[in-house]
Amino acid sequence: MAENQPTAVTVEGIFEGYQGRRHGMLKALITELKKFFDLCDPAHVNLCLYSFPDGEWEVSKPADEIPSELPEPCLGINFSREGMSSKD
Repeated sequence: MAENQPTAVTVEGIFEGYQGRRHGMLKALITELKKFFDLCDPAHVNLCLYSFPDGEWEVSKPADEIPSELPEPCLGINFSREGMSSKD
C-alpha cells in the first residue's frame, strides 16, 4: 500500500533537488567540459543537457513525453558547435 502513496513534498526536498540539479549543470559546463563537448556531437540533432537531483548529468535526446509539471527542455545544445573552438 505504501507504493501507491505520494511522497511528501517539502521545501527542503525541493531545495535539495534544485541544488543537486544546479550542481550537475555547473559540473557539466565547468569541471567536465571536455566530456560535455565530446558528447555534443553535431551529427545528432536536438540533444539536451539533463541534470539530476544527485548532481549527475547526461546529454541525450529529449524524452517523447514530458510530465506536465516539468518545463520543456531547450533543444539543440549542439547546433553552434560545428566550426567552434571548445573554449568558445
